Amino acid sequence: MTKYKSKFEAQIAAEIGDRVQYEPDKLKFVQPPAQRVYIPDWKIADGVYIESKGKFTLDDRKKMAWVKEQYPRYRFYLLFQNAYNRITKRSRTTYAEWAENNGFEWGHFPDGIPQHWFEQGETSFGNQKDNRTGRKNRRSPRKSK
Repeated sequence: MTKYKSKFEAQIAAEIGDRVQYEPDKLKFVQPPAQRVYIPDWKIADGVYIESKGKFTLDDRKKMAWVKEQYPRYRFYLLFQNAYNRITKRSRTTYAEWAENNGFEWGHFPDGIPQHWFEQGETSFGNQKDNRTGRKNRRSPRKSK
């Protein structure tokens, strides 16, 4: 059974089912002056990812901007637990506005996950090997509502 880093990610997993892989890849990126590794939350297809965010910190915003710049052929969707939160208490900028201003397509999870995101690759990852462990994923099929 897959363990998620937050309840929000677990909610997304329940919604997405086995249409995507959870954190299967590690993408190196340079955070001046140090090299770092970014692990996208959800892989839709090769080079297409969903990053789920409850709290969207300054460090998160910097990281996403650097990764997007260093992987220009990749697509990163931002799925916010609340896209209308402000980036800081004193800012008028919301998470959604920051995403738009920085060239990211975003979603507001209470409205559902935009289904057109999945048109990038209609791949079911349920029986594929996990790139990190080499083991097959044993995710149960999505439960009906």
